Amino acid sequence: ASDSASEAPGQGAVDYSLLLKWVNLKSSQDTGSSNSETGHFREVKMYPWVGAFIKYVADQLAKAVADSPPPKTPRQLETFRKADVVAIDADDWRRVDMALTQCIDSPKRDGTSEEKFTYAQSAALIEVKRYEAEETAAFDQLALYTPYLYATQVNRRFAWGLTICGTHVRACLFIHDNILASEVMDVATESGRKQFVTLLVNWAMCESQRLGYDPTIRYNGETSQWEIDVWDDESRETRTYICEYVVADTSSLFGQHRRCFVARAKESSDEQPAQKVLIKDAWAYAAATGSKAARDELSNLRAIRDKLGADDALAGTYSHLEAGGVVQQMHTKQKTADDTTESIFADIDASVLEEVPDRIHRRVATTPVGEQLKSVRSVDELIVVVGDVMAAHTAIVRRCGILHRDLSTNNIMFCRDDDGMVRGLLIDFDNAVLQSDLHDEQRPDQIGTFPYMSIGNLEQSSVKRTALDDWESLIYILCWLGTIGINRDDQTNVDIQSNLPICRWRDGSAESVAAAKRQFLESSAAFESAVLQQFASSEAYGELGELLYELRDMLLNNSNMSQLGHGCLKLNPTRAYFQAMKPRAHHLDCSIDISTVDPFARRAEFADAIVDDLLRVVQRHRDEALERIKDAQQLDGAFIIFLLLCCFLVL
Repeated sequence: ASDSASEAPGQGAVDYSLLLKWVNLKSSQDTGSSNSETGHFREVKMYPWVGAFIKYVADQLAKAVADSPPPKTPRQLETFRKADVVAIDADDWRRVDMALTQCIDSPKRDGTSEEKFTYAQSAALIEVKRYEAEETAAFDQLALYTPYLYATQVNRRFAWGLTICGTHVRACLFIHDNILASEVMDVATESGRKQFVTLLVNWAMCESQRLGYDPTIRYNGETSQWEIDVWDDESRETRTYICEYVVADTSSLFGQHRRCFVARAKESSDEQPAQKVLIKDAWAYAAATGSKAARDELSNLRAIRDKLGADDALAGTYSHLEAGGVVQQMHTKQKTADDTTESIFADIDASVLEEVPDRIHRRVATTPVGEQLKSVRSVDELIVVVGDVMAAHTAIVRRCGILHRDLSTNNIMFCRDDDGMVRGLLIDFDNAVLQSDLHDEQRPDQIGTFPYMSIGNLEQSSVKRTALDDWESLIYILCWLGTIGINRDDQTNVDIQSNLPICRWRDGSAESVAAAKRQFLESSAAFESAVLQQFASSEAYGELGELLYELRDMLLNNSNMSQLGHGCLKLNPTRAYFQAMKPRAHHLDCSIDISTVDPFARRAEFADAIVDDLLRVVQRHRDEALERIKDAQQLDGAFIIFLLLCCFLVL
């Protein structure tokens, strides 16, 4: 290596002798002077040395297979031409030391290594430190940058990385719940160099899924489009879709790594366009964990489709399953198998994985494709959407036994028909569970985001979760939209100040947010003062305020419940006081002992009856809003006809 140089594709000459500076680097922090290559100097000096080593391995591998071509051309794994730079495809000023990129068989296109560093073209990130003692800092920085690989690579299943501290190299495997690191490969030793070279060769020769890529999501260079395969468990066939755009990517290091795409069937054409579908790709836990109920969105969607699919009144108001199943990956002997974390770790010692939960990679295609809630044109449209969604929600609870548990502004959407009318759409059953499973939970899990979570959810109370928790979430959603504005136009000039009372539902701990919600909802006066009076002063927002006032009253002060079942606060008075509040025979909770002082617990026992009352309220307001929309459309149509007549008379 010290006597040779190579011309890499698209690059200048590489001085292989630089790799000798790295492998001969002394690890002691006390040797040499500040000008010595084996003494004190900044890590930046090591970048070309590491790059030369990796380049040398890639070129020697290419020469070795030139005379005896293997079935698969090896990847030309090299580092980007520039090191210690800011990625041009991320809104982040932090500088990444180095990264491997694929010159052949890249996840997006073939070509030479890029001059400008991008996360999208990175096979693995590299964090370099001068000394072995800085290994923890190297791990921390690698974990900080790796989420950008997931954010910019829609076909990334898991990620690799390298820490290089002095002559010590570790390979890091970033998975959905943990980070695994290899033993040290010390390139200052012959055995360490052999291990590192073996790793680089294996990365160059292995199947793309072993590098963390997903062959079932692939870039078609001829059409410049992403193609997505959806395996359907029922029909036992693969359906291929063309991605039109990415709705949501993932940018977290751990978790489900959920991605959403809007796509159409590949066999469609401009003359016969296919219906658009929403494809959701996620890694869910394989089974229930501890005392938590199991979540299986695919099974939920299948049950909802089978039980509600023939109900035309609900058509288009919930996610309808078109295809879905566990993603299939090609493994040894050209056989496919379920894509799970267990299959990824097949070659890793089981003792290392004792604390790593198993996840399953599922992908579903659903219809219809909705618009975000912030795109509604009026308060009346919002009320119509809410009415449709809660009708679907109630049907799913009662006829399918499935509780959504995660109502938010992201999961309530709408579709606009050809006549301009809106229809609500309930999506995202990731966190939905069978109601029958909830009874076995010793401690219900916390689901959702603070502003929209029910009080019981925030506090993880022992009170069983019911549909009332989702109705409570709906109240918070509408309160939030009424305060900040329902759509982009209304939100343009709204500056949410931290001193607005409702911001206490967003900031702080789960306990403090729950306490603020109890305070604002406990009485009608508090609710009106802290929430409703903060709404915009237009007549339309007044309609929303009336709906909310009735919903809150029906949920928390339902006349069919005794006073013990009213409000948000647990009572702690004397038993004589209890006797005065004792439920009467006409109260729903007359059979519950007065010692049950938690109003949420009392209401949970009669959730179905209270939901009936809530649904009647929201449906009445929906029908009234729908009439106002139709009246407005008629007026608009009459005005347009008038203008056309005026133009005709003028001409």
